[in-house]
Amino acid sequence: MAKQDPNPLPYGALPYFQIHYLIEPVKISNPSSYMAKCRAKTQGHFGNKRVIDIQWIGGRLAQDLASDKELTEMLKPFMIEEREISIDPQKDRVRVYTKWKREDKLEFDPQFFHVVERIAKTIKKLES
Repeated sequence: MAKQDPNPLPYGALPYFQIHYLIEPVKISNPSSYMAKCRAKTQGHFGNKRVIDIQWIGGRLAQDLASDKELTEMLKPFMIEEREISIDPQKDRVRVYTKWKREDKLEFDPQFFHVVERIAKTIKKLES
């Protein structure tokens, strides 16, 4: 007879998803240079909340992204909803992703895709 799990989960698969953008191929010599996290500095509460600045945390990539003022302005409209953007190196690619979203809120945004394209260009510049 099979043993029963002593700590069973009270739920099955949850309806939450993430959209991952993969930039490949990338020759990653120093993985810590390619790690970055974007967080919004906000002011106000609830309906009056607005993004006043974007903060990048991480290695050399984070420094390059923080110096791109046009990217900062492109990101501001998305950061109230997204809250955080993460960039992680993998074997021969770099992935860009945001927070988990419920399936009814999951949608592709062409404007956010332009933001990711700009981040990808910065990643490719870092590679050379």
